[in-house]
Amino acid sequence: MEIISSRSNGEVRLLRQLLRDKRARDELDSFAAEGDHLCGELADSDFEAELFACTRRAEERYPETVAKARGRSVRSVVITDEISEYISDTKSPQGLFIRARKRISEIPYDAGRILVLDGVQDPGNVGTILRAAEALGIDGAALLAGCADIYSPKTLRSSMGSVFRLPCVNVDDSFVGGLSEQGFSVYGAMLDEGAKRLGEFAFSGRCAVVIGSEGAGISPRIAALCGEKIYIPIQSAESLNAAVAASIIMWEMRKTP
Repeated sequence: MEIISSRSNGEVRLLRQLLRDKRARDELDSFAAEGDHLCGELADSDFEAELFACTRRAEERYPETVAKARGRSVRSVVITDEISEYISDTKSPQGLFIRARKRISEIPYDAGRILVLDGVQDPGNVGTILRAAEALGIDGAALLAGCADIYSPKTLRSSMGSVFRLPCVNVDDSFVGGLSEQGFSVYGAMLDEGAKRLGEFAFSGRCAVVIGSEGAGISPRIAALCGEKIYIPIQSAESLNAAVAASIIMWEMRKTP
């Protein structure tokens, strides 16, 4: 098996770039994942894995993940520990990396519960929300412009691999506008005089909830497309983290008949 020990190697440079540069991920329609957990989750998914790279030390420490990833990847190489540290986006790299093609995702046509994110810029929040969405049985997540990149390393790590299983799509305003035409009740999470208090009503039928950024909330243009407004009652804190708020709302959504 080919052993790579040079920083100038094209595969090395590409892995490093994909872990750091959204523009490169968009232009190449590819992304990179690293570490035992994410590489294992990716190997178990239906994403197309183009390259798997690992160190000899990783072969010894994570034999099951290495075997799965090599079996799913078009090409496999060995890298030195020094190259692993050069590529890595983390302080303590585990020595496993996969380069994969992005997947064209679609929210199932028969979806009953959808989450829409509007301007949620922190990748940690986005990843945590997607992880909770999968755990709580949400059928798909739609991300409007201004949200963090689904395939950024921090989003992937925070999602703990949920990005590889939950349908996640990037959409424009027309997506939200078309939800009501498809039979969805569209709720916007926001403080508003006419907003309904969460817990005092029941989500019913097909429903979609829009979550805005922690700082700016839902943008006016998207708020205008929401048929109902809802809020989470809190006691003394000024506000809730976007991921916490989304999780609370999704817990209520799962009660939908």
